[in-house]
Amino acid sequence: MKKINFKKSIVFFLFLFFLKINLNYLIADSKIYLDLSNVKFENDSGYKSHDISSQLIINIDLKKEVEGWVKEKIVLKGNSGNLKIRIIEEKIFDNFVTEHSDKFSFLPKDGISYKIFFKVVIIAENNKHNTFGKIEASVKGDKTFLGGFSINERSKSLEEVLKKMIKKLETNMEKEINNQFKDFITNKYN
Repeated sequence: MKKINFKKSIVFFLFLFFLKINLNYLIADSKIYLDLSNVKFENDSGYKSHDISSQLIINIDLKKEVEGWVKEKIVLKGNSGNLKIRIIEEKIFDNFVTEHSDKFSFLPKDGISYKIFFKVVIIAENNKHNTFGKIEASVKGDKTFLGGFSINERSKSLEEVLKKMIKKLETNMEKEINNQFKDFITNKYN
């Protein structure tokens, strides 16, 4: 009986050990290594447009999220070239703003709905090696509230939607970089 428990313990220990190694490998390998030397954040002027009829309390900042993702995810290994990150669009608008009301014709009068658009352009260029690459990542979302919801309830719920959208945007950026920046991708040992 003790031999069986001992064997199970060994198998369980080995399972955890290899699981930890694989997780560490995945975490360590989740970076994107580019043969460039500088990163610049050049957001479009007026990219942020929150055209809403009430004061929502939103603590999520797309600019900080994108900059944090780039600093965490991308490692520059080259000695020339630039990576330019531009937020083109961060829009949130609702059906109570007159110019947008026709886009929400399906809502009853006591409902409120929000539409959200994020768009980021990433440009990689290295004049020394005569290489250029450009990607565009975007996500769209919406949230509808029927009935009476407080500003705090709407703000909290909308923040959850924004967090999910930012994660999707980050996934899209990573996928596009891996697909389109083949001339710039290097490994961590170069």
